[in-house]
Amino acid sequence: MDASGRLSTVSALLDLDEFEVVDLQQDRRVKQDVITVIPKLDVGLCPHCQQVCDKRNQARESRVMDLPMGGYRTELRVRAWQFHCVPCDKFFTPRFSAMVERAHATERLLARLAELIKHGDVANAARFFGIPEKTAEKWYYEYVQRNQKSLSDLKPTRSLGIDELSLKKSTGSSPA
Repeated sequence: MDASGRLSTVSALLDLDEFEVVDLQQDRRVKQDVITVIPKLDVGLCPHCQQVCDKRNQARESRVMDLPMGGYRTELRVRAWQFHCVPCDKFFTPRFSAMVERAHATERLLARLAELIKHGDVANAARFFGIPEKTAEKWYYEYVQRNQKSLSDLKPTRSLGIDELSLKKSTGSSPA
């Protein structure tokens, strides 16, 4: 398989709709993949004035942890453009739904981390992903807070402490 075929295969396996894979480096000694990805879109939506911008200022690179693949730790090197919005004269770097701001991790990694912590503990989940325990704890609490349901999402309480069989029997011990 040629290099472009290999990169498109890795891109399909990675399954990040907003990005395409442009480079892959494997370090077999430490069992780590470093995958360089770039956004598929080369325009950005200004968060200040909501205008579409195509004037690129500079490229920014960040390192982001993702779920392990094939027993290898996966680090994404995300190259994203910083745009200059001419109408409002502001600079911005677009946000991506798969990436968590200020966490250096993908949303799906944090979801899996939260699942492991829910069924185990922080120390074991951190060890599984090869991250410091304090980092795992911080990411977990931020993830839970970000994904909490608001009060408007909750349904009203219809009954409290009523036995379902008592409701069906109408024995007089439940309201009719």
